Amino acid sequence: MALGNTRRHTHSHAEGNQELFAALTGSDGTRRIRRVVGIGCAVNAVLMTLKICAGYFGHSEALVADGVHSLNDFAADLIMLIFVGLSFHKPDACYSYGYGKFETFSAFLISAFLFIVGISIGYEATESIVAAAHGETLPQADIWTVVVVVFSMICKEGLYHFYSRNGRRLGSKALVANAWHHRIDAMASIATLIGVTFSHFFGEGCRILDPCASLLISVLILIPAVNLIRPAFSDLMERSLPRAQTELAREAILATKGVLGLKRLQTRRNGHYKIFDITVEVDPKITVGEGSEIAARIMEALENEFGPLIRPAIATVPAE
Repeated sequence: MALGNTRRHTHSHAEGNQELFAALTGSDGTRRIRRVVGIGCAVNAVLMTLKICAGYFGHSEALVADGVHSLNDFAADLIMLIFVGLSFHKPDACYSYGYGKFETFSAFLISAFLFIVGISIGYEATESIVAAAHGETLPQADIWTVVVVVFSMICKEGLYHFYSRNGRRLGSKALVANAWHHRIDAMASIATLIGVTFSHFFGEGCRILDPCASLLISVLILIPAVNLIRPAFSDLMERSLPRAQTELAREAILATKGVLGLKRLQTRRNGHYKIFDITVEVDPKITVGEGSEIAARIMEALENEFGPLIRPAIATVPAE
């Protein structure tokens, strides 16, 4: 019987739709890309604070909701700048599988917070709409709420051009893609602008549009929160990889030279890494060195299918 156990850790690339993570953790232009994302994070922090404060003191539920929506952008940038860096730390004595779940855990906390806040905003908006429908006069939004929304839209459009220009200059498709996210946010603020403008300029009958805009924005907050919290929760509970990926791994292992059968294949995710616990059957007459060579070939086959961000634990046992 021979035993092979192979693991690898790499810092080069992220996967799937996390292109910006790859840009932040790669070696080419990392410092400049981090600077661009850092500026975007700071701008989102200012916009978030400004909109929440102006909306609260200026009697605009829509602007408060839009401020929380900016919190979503700020949190996403913060995860990329801080937690993703931590998640790429090498394994040590305390965390032998590495720190990949820092990213997952932070995503779970932020998405859970946004979900709760989104529900709260939607509830308050619904209360205001019902109150207005029963004849209650809603407070008039202050003129400064209109100014803040316009200022926010200008800043978001500016971030679009800033990310886009630097993305083309640095050759980063991830920055260019993220630029469009800022432009879409600017367009989404149109609902807020309509709400606060009608609330301030067009009399009591139109003030209901402000909580209506707030209700719409609460939905825009809840959708990404739910989309983020589900995979984060699954990763924290160490759910198996999707069936298609598991079958792909099974086929790659069984097609490897020297593998006579597959006794065990367990899969899970640790942050950006895919974990494979594998036991394969081999010829009982082979040497320990030959068993290690088979394990190395399995490692190579999995890397060809899933990329470098994998951690297989491969054991060989004699075929019965």
